[in-house]
Amino acid sequence: MSYVRVFAICPFASAPTLLRRSTRWPTLLPAMLAISLSISIKAQQPSDMAAAREAMEAKNYSAAEKFYRKALAQSPAAEAVLTDLGLSLQMQGRSAEAMHYYSLALKQRYVPETYALLAEEKCRMGELDSLRPMLAKIYHEERKNIRVASAVASCYLDLDEPIESVEIYDELLKSNDYPEDLALVQSAKSYLRSGQFFAAKLSKAHGSEPFLAALREAPTSGSQGARSAFAEAERISPYFRPDLSWSEAVERWRQHPQDVALLYLLSVLSAEQGMQQIERCTDRYSTSPYLAQFQADVLADQGHEEEAVAEYERLIREHPELADLHYSLGLLREKHDEWELASQSFRAELASNPVDERPAAHLSKCMLQLEQYAALRDFLQPLMKTSHPPQWASLNLAEAEQKLGDSATAIRVLTAAEREPNPDKLVHYRLMHLYSISGRTDDAKREYALFQAASSK
Repeated sequence: MSYVRVFAICPFASAPTLLRRSTRWPTLLPAMLAISLSISIKAQQPSDMAAAREAMEAKNYSAAEKFYRKALAQSPAAEAVLTDLGLSLQMQGRSAEAMHYYSLALKQRYVPETYALLAEEKCRMGELDSLRPMLAKIYHEERKNIRVASAVASCYLDLDEPIESVEIYDELLKSNDYPEDLALVQSAKSYLRSGQFFAAKLSKAHGSEPFLAALREAPTSGSQGARSAFAEAERISPYFRPDLSWSEAVERWRQHPQDVALLYLLSVLSAEQGMQQIERCTDRYSTSPYLAQFQADVLADQGHEEEAVAEYERLIREHPELADLHYSLGLLREKHDEWELASQSFRAELASNPVDERPAAHLSKCMLQLEQYAALRDFLQPLMKTSHPPQWASLNLAEAEQKLGDSATAIRVLTAAEREPNPDKLVHYRLMHLYSISGRTDDAKREYALFQAASSK
């Protein structure tokens, strides 16, 4: 992949769907098992906890869940057991239930690793509003803690916080406990997204045209063309220096956020750093599947869909252990409203991981778009029987029931969701609508008030 091609995705591309989504390290969570298990073994009966540990190490997560539930019955407030139970559920892909037990554990005692596991699951399920303050706390307090940072590193890109993402991956690149090829790829993505971030600010700044013109040369001439306005930047800004490092330039920009020359410099440096990370990864790990996945993502985001599809399909054949390939292919199809093809990809992802809620959520969306309401109802029913059904499932099931003419059942589904902690504001909005069309005016007014209150937070 050429320098110019990668550089070109940085300055002016809108936030790419696939480059913004982050590659996750599938072996990360087992590495974190020892953290919570070592705590809980000391706190609980050795025979039960030893059995649980053996089950987790054997990747028999459903068996481990049973042991943890038994331990929890004996010690309902033990935060370590709550965390371990959440982890066993997380490893089964049961995100909503895992988050419930992590939250209960944190009410007993704050543990950074538990907090990070909860944040990661919120990230996986797209609960970005509640995730944002959690990532800010981790960034300020725990980014040098490899166990915590590695759990949530990919989430900063999902939250469109590329500067923090760069700094997190700088820390992970110093560690021998995180795979370097993945860290380099994620670092490259972070720098490229930083370039987009600064270029967007530059495009709105007064006096930016000569710098925007220089960036427009990047797709054909790469870094040399992008740097062609450095002399002008040095002339107009006392803060600009062509030899500043990326970190030094960020520090100056934080002190002078309106300086147009610094915005221009950071747009250029970010693209250059992103390319350098890719070159490092290519030199050291030319056969890295993470690198190949990155290249497929670039192809997809640049509109080379047939090439991207072919690369995803090759990776699916040659690296079936790589996470999210069917999921990525489904997201690409979904992006272009190819709902039937997208649903096939999400079904394939579910075939390899039947309890992963992410492809299930997207498949549910596809089925709504395809008006497969009865099939969607059947698909969602098992999820609704869990202790804490995910809210996306409640919302989609309610919509399917309404489309099938059963508003009463739709209301029951949503009122159950409303009783869950921190219900989505859309639950109130949908209930307001259902009560309105059912003639229940007082109930509709109540839900409207709840929706307004939730929207103002």
